[in-house]
Amino acid sequence: MRNSLHIHAEASPAPLPTDADAAARTAWYAQAMERLLPVVEELSLARDLEEVMAIVRTAARALTGADGATFVLRDVDKCYYADEDAISPLWKGQRFPMSQCISGWVMLNAQPAVIEDIYVDERIPAEAYRPTFVKSLVMVPIRAQDPVGAIGNYWSAKRPPLAEEVAVLQALANVTAVTMQNIELYRQLENKMDALEKSNEDLSRFAWIASHDLKSPLRAVHNLSLWLEEDAKGALPEKSMEHLQTMRSRVRRMENMLDRLLEYALLDDAREQVPPEILGGAELAGDISQTVHLPKGIRLETGENFRALQLPRIPTEQALANLVDNAAKHHGGAQGLIRIDGHEMPGEYVLTVKDDGPGIAPEYHDRIFEMFQTLQPRDRAEGSGMGLALVKKLLARHKGSISVASAHGEGACFTIRLPKPE
Repeated sequence: MRNSLHIHAEASPAPLPTDADAAARTAWYAQAMERLLPVVEELSLARDLEEVMAIVRTAARALTGADGATFVLRDVDKCYYADEDAISPLWKGQRFPMSQCISGWVMLNAQPAVIEDIYVDERIPAEAYRPTFVKSLVMVPIRAQDPVGAIGNYWSAKRPPLAEEVAVLQALANVTAVTMQNIELYRQLENKMDALEKSNEDLSRFAWIASHDLKSPLRAVHNLSLWLEEDAKGALPEKSMEHLQTMRSRVRRMENMLDRLLEYALLDDAREQVPPEILGGAELAGDISQTVHLPKGIRLETGENFRALQLPRIPTEQALANLVDNAAKHHGGAQGLIRIDGHEMPGEYVLTVKDDGPGIAPEYHDRIFEMFQTLQPRDRAEGSGMGLALVKKLLARHKGSISVASAHGEGACFTIRLPKPE
């Protein structure tokens, strides 16, 4: 943590005299709020509660010129005096019931407590204060709704804490509340990132196992079906032959699914260490035509705008090939057209893959990008249900996105938005 807290103390405004006139009080308040700005900046960089308390305990005392300050946290039904900065020890490290201390009253009532004489206020347990220097105090809540703590200022001489002092301390408490909430969100984000990293590692490990170990029994089943067919030498009935062919088809589908699962998992491990290879749209279209098998009667067409573009080969070629392959598999017609087109926008490329197939009902537009999802019955689905999930993840790795516009019976148009390489 940086040691700029001493600057706050040295630069703090002089204590506000209780008999100051309105002009002097206004000037003091403006100066105190100005001194609060570097504290806010420092709190914005804090990443744990200990750092927040170290900043606040010093700033709370320095901003008002008080003789002491405490940072109190709510601990279920107790007040925990977590930190302090004072001319002599107060209650650091101690816990008191919420109903028996002024910080508890502040948190339960969600409002400041301003006390000129602690020995005449019934909310104060006087015996707990006798060993201390405290004669007057201000305590403000941290967070307006359901306070999570409180910040206290103390003076060794009896004096009426002024509204300007309370306002400055409450402003500090409000900033502290936001900081604590941000730290909690930051902690949750770190936990989710750790869990996601572990999940990705587990997925990669599983994918490797699936790709190697699980393929072995699949190959054995495939070979066994071939041996049975060969040994029978035509003696098997036609229905049994169909069963063997179906079994081999299911094996191939499972092998394909395992390959796609491995491909999906390894997207997180792949890291391009060289500048992206830039290809013309016409060359990419030619590569895609050779990569994707189009059923008879289905044509692939590319627009002039797309052919004129200069695009990064990764991830453009893989994403477009997957989309064309997906459109071809699900077209279902004797004749059909799949068209790739696109244009250049400031900072990004916008590419489209449009087909005249059966279309996709709006209620399925999000579902189709999930893993193992297909709109066809499982026993009739040709693909693995991973193609669009792969495209979405691949584009996300390159800060791109994909969406679909379609209606049942009206074809589908997939749109890719891909940032230009830096």
